[in-house]
Amino acid sequence: MDPTSPPHSASHVAVGDAVRALAFIGDLSMGQPVDHSLRTAWIASRLAAVLGRDTAQQRHCHDVALLRWSGCTANAPDVSDLIGDDVNGRREMLATSSRSLPANMLAAIDGAGGLTAIHCEVSGDVARTLGLAPVVEHALRHIFEHCDSHAEGVPLEVFMVAVAGDLEIFSRVYGISRALAFIAAKADVYYPVALVDMLRQHAADWLHSLEQGAAASDLAADTAGGATALLELIADVIDLKLPWLTGFSRKVASTARQCGAALGLDDQALQRIYRAALIHGIGRASVPNNIWDAAGPPGEGAAEQLRLVPYWTARAVRRIGSLSAEAEIASFVDERLDGSGFFRGASGAAISLEAQVLAAAAHWVLLQTSRPGRPALDLAQVTARMQA
Repeated sequence: MDPTSPPHSASHVAVGDAVRALAFIGDLSMGQPVDHSLRTAWIASRLAAVLGRDTAQQRHCHDVALLRWSGCTANAPDVSDLIGDDVNGRREMLATSSRSLPANMLAAIDGAGGLTAIHCEVSGDVARTLGLAPVVEHALRHIFEHCDSHAEGVPLEVFMVAVAGDLEIFSRVYGISRALAFIAAKADVYYPVALVDMLRQHAADWLHSLEQGAAASDLAADTAGGATALLELIADVIDLKLPWLTGFSRKVASTARQCGAALGLDDQALQRIYRAALIHGIGRASVPNNIWDAAGPPGEGAAEQLRLVPYWTARAVRRIGSLSAEAEIASFVDERLDGSGFFRGASGAAISLEAQVLAAAAHWVLLQTSRPGRPALDLAQVTARMQA
């Protein structure tokens, strides 16, 4: 076997870990707090319980809520073209019930059919690839349906997650009383009246439980009965955000592993580097596409968002115990030996050899990647730039 090639098991993680990583990416993409999907999943599963759904059906609601934004990176370029800032624009949309939106956002909503179709297709494919229940996949493929139109055959999980998500957002932004009023105004349009009535009875208690940390226990919840998934799936979802980054994380992972092998690192170190490379770009979801696509140097505000990308990557995967070592390596991807990197400004021996390998590999691949306003460099140019 080629020592530079990862073994088949090198990137396997528990499906539950993959789902939670994808939920984190979705929350960043939608401009939400990083526990939004987890809190929504907790509310949705409780709503299913009080409606008499069994444990399996409660789990389905939970999984749909965690993955409902997993298609966000796929349509980010088009959303950015429509409204400019795909991250904060989505945040404003989610925080709006019947109040007015800027004209450009209203136009985006009116013409969003194609964008939502892309989102739903990717989310459904993610669920199928992870081996989740067919009802989870089916619900994700219809996640934007309203109960007043084309609702025949749409799983009830879609509407339970929708009302749970609105309660989580509206109560956080406007308080519980206004949140329930906004939700009531959507009854029988966005979601069935029966769900709204049940939510009204329990909302205060559920929100109180969430503030006491009730959703935290779901971090350890088992999804798909202990099955595993490949980190390459997460890498591919990350890279969908920017068309010019297609396959980027896989290329970085392969390059980093080859570099580590050439340096004589052992198999465990090579596996850590490979896995860290696959997930090193999670934090990119927090930065609007128009910043990534800008041809010139970023302004200070944009530069600060870019500096925090590895911070958000570390936050994401440190929530997943099986990736804690890889999270530490990945969070150093933009550090430099002379202290000029970010987000820590670490230097010298503070950057482990594994982290140095990943940082070098990521920069090596990036220099060979064509992006708006910055053509790819050839091998000789990249070598000279790296040596300099």
